[in-house]
Amino acid sequence: AAKLVASSGTALRTPATIARFQQIPAEPGSPQPVFQYFSTLLESGRLNEQESIELAKPVLQQGRPKLMEKWLKDDKLQCSEALGDLIMPSDAGMALSVYLRAECHAKAINCFVQRGEYDKIVPYSTSVGFKMDYSSMLSQLLFNNPQGALDLAKGLVNAEGGPLIDIQSTAEAFLSSNRVQETTAFLLEALKDNKQEHAYLQTKLLEINLIGGAPQVADAIMQNGILTHYDRPHVGKLCEKAGMWQRAAEHYTDINDIKRVFKNSHQMQPEFVVEYFGKLNPEQSIALLKDMLSRGPANVQVCVEVAKKYNDELGAKQLVEVFEQNKAIEGLYFYLGAIVNFSEDAIVHFKYIQASCMLGQFKEAERVCRDSNIYVPEDVKEYLKGAKLPDPRPLIHVCDRFDFVDELTEYLYLNSLLQYIEVYVTKVSPQKTPMVIGKLFDLGANEDFVKRILMAVGTACPVDELVEIAETRNRLRLLQPWLEARVATGSTEPGTHNALGKI
Repeated sequence: AAKLVASSGTALRTPATIARFQQIPAEPGSPQPVFQYFSTLLESGRLNEQESIELAKPVLQQGRPKLMEKWLKDDKLQCSEALGDLIMPSDAGMALSVYLRAECHAKAINCFVQRGEYDKIVPYSTSVGFKMDYSSMLSQLLFNNPQGALDLAKGLVNAEGGPLIDIQSTAEAFLSSNRVQETTAFLLEALKDNKQEHAYLQTKLLEINLIGGAPQVADAIMQNGILTHYDRPHVGKLCEKAGMWQRAAEHYTDINDIKRVFKNSHQMQPEFVVEYFGKLNPEQSIALLKDMLSRGPANVQVCVEVAKKYNDELGAKQLVEVFEQNKAIEGLYFYLGAIVNFSEDAIVHFKYIQASCMLGQFKEAERVCRDSNIYVPEDVKEYLKGAKLPDPRPLIHVCDRFDFVDELTEYLYLNSLLQYIEVYVTKVSPQKTPMVIGKLFDLGANEDFVKRILMAVGTACPVDELVEIAETRNRLRLLQPWLEARVATGSTEPGTHNALGKI
């Protein structure tokens, strides 16, 4: 009977025929008649839609999906939506294969969703020209499978020919479900082209992370520099609220905002602070330095580094004033110390000498006074005299180099620094002893002290000049021991013998 139906073409292959075979009782040890019927049809060709469905029912009930796979592979079954629905509870992959062949697009897409193959939905829909309500699908997925919704949304926004969903609406849908992480991932994908038209969304992306407890994510986004059109002042304020002081500073241009953020400069990296000044104009830089130094010694070191790096741009005069106004003498000392050896600015040399003296760094003050040709001698001399240092060697070098010997002698004598007078004429400039002696005469210095100095200098002191100075002051006799000592050493100088002759 089965062979007769098979050879009849389609005339006898009806639901009624199937029903007849299904009603025939099976003989013991033999397959059911309906299976024999379908086997006979399969040998001669392909089953129609109804036959395929009726065959699938008992095969699936018996748990024999491999048979179904073989028949589908051999194209022995006619695929239909009903056949797919029948297979779906047992095997979504096999059902998908049936839906694809039957061109049941909505059911096929549903299979992709159930299998988690979200990346295949958009390419498939596009290839078959099928339009569907993706927004509804996303809404449903958001509650059941947020990651799946994210994968689908990424595919929809990257579809060929442009996004198939509204970016802002989709982001709001994710946010309404309190899915900050998924919202961030979606917007990063959707905004990767960095378009001006997406400025609001770029701002929103950073905002939800800064406010939503993930500032490190916002920081990474800003660090990568992939978004540039967002509202910078607004994001700057959010960074500030989140305690991200460096990021906040990068977003401000108004000096008042910058000053406010830099109140937390002790929590910034020193390298960042120094480099940041390179973005400011000179006026802003000076204003910010003043503000930082006004808040105590914590900022002095980094301000020194700023001053050293931008000395040429900001000018030594202004920088010196900033340090002095805030009584940051130690900072001034280290700043000027870094540039004094190369600077040709007189104020740099003078202020460095001044700062060295104020901090007790007399060796440095002495070095510059001795070696520098840049400072104004009169200014330095007057400062050193007024400072009344316990160590007058810086003043000695200035006065010796620039012929302020009278003033030096008077200063040392009146300030009871007599040992330094002796040091000066014996170690520094013996040839200037006559001028020193002359001034000591004028000051009414003790004769024994004068004699001791002369004996200490010995033959290094010029005779003629000293004799002339003593003679004009009627003090020639005081030189007698010194002159006799010179003769005793074998001196044959006419001036020495003439002076003794006069005495």
